[in-house]
Amino acid sequence: MLDNRSKPASDQVLKVTELTRQIKAQLEGRFTQLWVQGEVSNLRRQSSGHVYFSLKDAGSQLPCVLFARDAAQQGFELRDGMEVLLFGSLSVYAPHGRYQLIAKMTVQSGQGQLQMEFERLKRTLAAEGLFAKDRKRPLPALPLRIAVITSPTGAAVRDFLRILRRRHYKGEVVIFPARVQGKGAAQEVAAMLEHAGASRNFDLAVITRGGGSIEDLWAFNEEVLTRAVANCPLPVISAVGHEIDTVLTDYAADQRAETPSAAAELISTLYLETVQRLESAKHDLLNWIEDGIAERRQSLRELEAQMQIIAPQRQVELFGMKLDDLENRLSQSLQGRLTREKSKLAQHSQCLAEHHPRIKI
Repeated sequence: MLDNRSKPASDQVLKVTELTRQIKAQLEGRFTQLWVQGEVSNLRRQSSGHVYFSLKDAGSQLPCVLFARDAAQQGFELRDGMEVLLFGSLSVYAPHGRYQLIAKMTVQSGQGQLQMEFERLKRTLAAEGLFAKDRKRPLPALPLRIAVITSPTGAAVRDFLRILRRRHYKGEVVIFPARVQGKGAAQEVAAMLEHAGASRNFDLAVITRGGGSIEDLWAFNEEVLTRAVANCPLPVISAVGHEIDTVLTDYAADQRAETPSAAAELISTLYLETVQRLESAKHDLLNWIEDGIAERRQSLRELEAQMQIIAPQRQVELFGMKLDDLENRLSQSLQGRLTREKSKLAQHSQCLAEHHPRIKI
């Protein structure tokens, strides 16, 4: 029994901050990634963009906060009295000594089951490695043939083709028609994707549709289509909904585009940048060839000039002239020698005549 006059040991006494720190560590370490259902009340929007409110049921209420970055990504506007499903984690706000739910996602109560199914399947497929980064393939640098799996009459395909035309894309686009909403839509899109992949005639595939509610986009969360995207032999772009929409095919695809228009921008950018690089390389190659031809022409002219100097015909003519000169010199030499020898002979003849015996007698 405690004595009012006795004091506890100093190591048994907790300061308020230390107790709050321990409570914070226990709560925040245990209560993470929670789904909580209730009614929104006391909603306040701050100029910072943060949203503060309470989530209540018949017996209790829970303070909640949705920070500006997350609030901007919600697909609907929270209002007092709205029945919602929140996904988030508990946090202790030490200055006030209270706990609150830091919400990351809000789902209207009627959509709660679909959202929980989305999270369950996402965890299952991620555990199999279907969303692993090392499975992602780079998009082709020059996409010339594109398979687009979508509704042939929807706004998504019109936006997609309009952007490609505006950006002067010159490749080929083949539409594989499929329903993108409702029962059986996931199987149709998966079948068309498998058909495009089996043909091996395409550089990449695009699955796309416009925005909508979670129910409208649910075909792109179904396991059959998500696996088909992950196993497609072609690189796949998933372009479903608007910027705030995320579906499981986004995780399984090699590349996610926020909208159908963004997918067309991405493809046309790849195409135009590669065409420009090829044109630049072509220009450099032609310049190199022309410079090489000019250099060889100059070398040929110099060689021709040298050949003019050492041409065989010219050499024959030069040798002929030398031969003529030698012949003339030889003839002149022989003629001179002959003249001298004749003169000597004449002298000897004269001498013999003068000393002939008959002449003396």
